[in-house]
Amino acid sequence: MARRPVIPTFTSRWLCACAALGASLAAGDALAAYRFDATEAAFDATYAAAPIDVTGVVVDEAGSPIAGAEVTAIGWGSGAVNHGELAFTDDDGAFTLAALARRSVLLRVEVDGYYSEIIPADLHRPLTAPAADVGRVVLTVQRPNRARILVGGDTMFGRRFIDSDEDGVEGEDGDLIRPGTREADARAILSFMRDVLSSADYTQVNLESPVTANPGTPHPYKSFTFFSYPEAVRALALAGVDGVSLGNNHMFDYLGDGVADTLIAVPNAGLDWFGAGLDETMAKGTVLYRTIRGVDVAFQGFSQIVNDGTTLTEYALTASDGPPPKPGALELSLTEITDFMKTDAVERFAIPVLHGGTEYSDYPTSGMRRRFTQLIQMGAGMVVAHHPHTIHGVGLYDGGAGPRFIFMSLGNMVFDQDVFETYQSYVAVVDIDEDESGGRAVHRVQLIPFQNEDYVPKLVGGAWLGRASRHIGHLSTTLPAAAVAGDAADGLTGAVVFQSGPRAAAVSDPSQYTTTEQVETRSVPLTSRSTGPVAHLRSDGADSLAALRTSAAASCDYGREIMIYGDFEDGDIDDVSHEGSMWSMSEYRYIENSVVHGGTGAMVFLRKSNSTSEVSTYMNNRVKFEPGRKLTLSGYLKGDNAGQMRAQVYWYTSGGASVSNSVVYTRAAGTYDWQRFNVDLTPPATAGSARVYFRAAAPPSGEATTFLDDVSLIEWEGTVADGSLGFAFATPNDWSFVRCTATSTALTSLGVTL
Repeated sequence: MARRPVIPTFTSRWLCACAALGASLAAGDALAAYRFDATEAAFDATYAAAPIDVTGVVVDEAGSPIAGAEVTAIGWGSGAVNHGELAFTDDDGAFTLAALARRSVLLRVEVDGYYSEIIPADLHRPLTAPAADVGRVVLTVQRPNRARILVGGDTMFGRRFIDSDEDGVEGEDGDLIRPGTREADARAILSFMRDVLSSADYTQVNLESPVTANPGTPHPYKSFTFFSYPEAVRALALAGVDGVSLGNNHMFDYLGDGVADTLIAVPNAGLDWFGAGLDETMAKGTVLYRTIRGVDVAFQGFSQIVNDGTTLTEYALTASDGPPPKPGALELSLTEITDFMKTDAVERFAIPVLHGGTEYSDYPTSGMRRRFTQLIQMGAGMVVAHHPHTIHGVGLYDGGAGPRFIFMSLGNMVFDQDVFETYQSYVAVVDIDEDESGGRAVHRVQLIPFQNEDYVPKLVGGAWLGRASRHIGHLSTTLPAAAVAGDAADGLTGAVVFQSGPRAAAVSDPSQYTTTEQVETRSVPLTSRSTGPVAHLRSDGADSLAALRTSAAASCDYGREIMIYGDFEDGDIDDVSHEGSMWSMSEYRYIENSVVHGGTGAMVFLRKSNSTSEVSTYMNNRVKFEPGRKLTLSGYLKGDNAGQMRAQVYWYTSGGASVSNSVVYTRAAGTYDWQRFNVDLTPPATAGSARVYFRAAAPPSGEATTFLDDVSLIEWEGTVADGSLGFAFATPNDWSFVRCTATSTALTSLGVTL
């Protein structure tokens, strides 16, 4: 078996561990102005010295154990101590990587005759947990006439990558890609995804910028223009990307010269390309034909966005034959997709790659839905889409030959956006079979969720993987029957998406969805007839809220947690631990690990009686919600001689304009154990996003230590008129909370069955 070598970051794991521990203690000494800092440093030393085992089981698609599979740890930074650690599966398919440091890693699972899998292992577990189990890893047989294709979303290396403060000067502190080291810097950005990107037979992403070393005149009417340097794009090929679509709304950002430079730079970087040209005829002729392990495929890219800022023909974003001829992307028109499907992709597994829809949306537009269904009716094997920069669910459409998968928006692969909704993303891994008669069909679909943190993509594991999988599943399950309420259904439905071991699975048959959907009845005390938020306690990541019933007549709301980062856990796989990049932090407010309500992380606030101001933390981004919906802010506080603690909500429009702010919660000073707070919020009518500030005041005397953990911002999305009649939810879903208001004023508690 040909195996990719594991290159250790350090020659000695114990040397690395000692260095990391020394740095940790040095940092603790530097911050010893507060007694708690020394307590935290001592805990970190204990945590670093406590090993953890990683366990799992490797099976084939029939569930039979695979013996002799090699499992190798891949780590960076503080996790590099685990890098290169190795185990083999026994006759039962089980493996144990023993005595690893509690720093998360990726695992490469490989054995002759099967596709290798790269899976996350969340090792940031409490000290009481001696092992972390990654579950069942299902390997797919690698054989002739089966191709594994990986597709990813919007990708670029310009703008804030090369000029983080956007002052027009490159190469300053904070710039991720610098003039003298562009290729190396771009490779570093892709380093945490490299093993995944290189694990498929063919990997394709959307390259959403012109590629040029000499950017000339930007598009004079577009609000946003950018470019990527050729050296940076070379990093894509070195990370395992094979081909890129150029059919998007940014290909013409630097006009015709930018397109011409791109068509030279991309193949010079070692990448296949399609979807754009110096004129329409050339763009139509860029169909990418490949035979991948015996499977004949055809790619073509299309852009729905024709104009931006002007309707002047010479500044259209798409290519035309003129006169005069004009460069650009291939337009997503009925004529172009028909020519591709009926002429160019005949007798091949056609993969149209579409760019269009509405930015920052959750569901596809009517125009995109129409193209999805038309392409499947014409025989497309699957459809790939992007442009919203947010993820959509996975769609299904049956054009007469069985349901076909549609990846309705893959979100961002590598992008420099600061919009909260764009941080969560995924790549899709699709296994395609070709039979002896030439028939081709999708055999298996896996989704690999990741997050973009400070513009760097990183896989997620543990509880975060479950949450990310449920989010994709929720968007798939709740896909409307039509883009506009009241319109006739177009036949586009959602696939069944759920966590399956260390991956998310997408299937077309609901019977393939396996979840416990356990039922639990709780007696919930009532305050003013209300239960307050009642959390759905999942037994595993694939568990959905399937049903609701109350013991007496009650109106019940159901909703989802939309803050995401309020648990203060570190669920991504990278080179640092509990970095908390989504929160504003300093030496007086930071994520600590020694005092937690749940998991391994919480926020601590440090103040002294002579402190002259409050210390505050807040999320660095606004959280979007549907205007008109009500919210609840919930969480846990613990105080040790704590000063007063306040929560203040700042309201904004969906576009970010300030609306108002108010203090919504105040906790008096004192010493107290973990206590839950719940605050019901009615946003202003014009608000569509929010940011929550937590502010800790100085104590009357001495030092104050205040802890915050497991914060949720719940968006209430629907109502059950009478829970006593019972209610069934479509699954999979990500409903996380219910709250019920009893009809009777005489009740002091309410039985709630979830």
